[in-house]
Amino acid sequence: MEDQRMWEDLNTDCLVNIFGRVGMESLLLDIPFVCKSWYKASLIPSCWQCIIFPDFSADQTFDFSHQGVEPNTICQRFVSEFRIDKSHFSSTAFIKCVINHSRGKATSITLPAYCTQEAVEFVAHGCPDLVFLDISRYLLFSPSRKLISDLICKWENLVELWLSWSYNLEKILSQTSVHCKSFCSLRVSNASIHKDEALTITTLVPNIKYLNLRSADFDRDSLVSILRSCKSLVLLDVRDCVGFNEADEEILKLSSHISKFMCEGSKEELFIIP
Repeated sequence: MEDQRMWEDLNTDCLVNIFGRVGMESLLLDIPFVCKSWYKASLIPSCWQCIIFPDFSADQTFDFSHQGVEPNTICQRFVSEFRIDKSHFSSTAFIKCVINHSRGKATSITLPAYCTQEAVEFVAHGCPDLVFLDISRYLLFSPSRKLISDLICKWENLVELWLSWSYNLEKILSQTSVHCKSFCSLRVSNASIHKDEALTITTLVPNIKYLNLRSADFDRDSLVSILRSCKSLVLLDVRDCVGFNEADEEILKLSSHISKFMCEGSKEELFIIP
């Protein structure tokens, strides 16, 4: 009978390649408990290059009385598995724990809707190699979101940024234009793109290649300005926007040089007179 290879005997590089794709919950709470070789492999920083945090509650504490509450599943399992005192568990401690696993090698991070200033600063200092940053869920209604623009300088390798607000856009992009020389992709969903925002984009990131402004409240002239100024665009997504018509001939003509231009579902603002 031929010898059969065991899962625990897989080459470490193969394990790391697989473990880097399974997601945070499995990497924290499943894989380390399979066998010693898998546990050791899960500690290799390359497994933690892509980090997507679950959402946390605004008070940094968690209700463990209802075990079926979906948003806190990972946190509940984490506390139970490692026998952590529930009264001392916080989102900040959890975020620090995960970032420490990456040992500075994380290249892609999605922040939760809520995290403390301390946690965000820890991410900035602990993940200098970030290429992709998704803060589209982060602190949408908190003044603390101003903190992001002050930390952009920490991510010199940043290529792509996802936002869900146009607030403070000028300060954020002024920092990327100075510190992030490879920056070429921006997503700002559900935003207001008017004269000032358009001027910010065309002035600070005129060579942007990928721009996603889906579901934005647009000023038509602002879109025309972006189309005329950003000649390096490869993709522009302005689907489901309000402020211009998807069949606008001038806009379609100006966008003809863009490989992937999407404007389906966009329409002029409708004023309902009572």
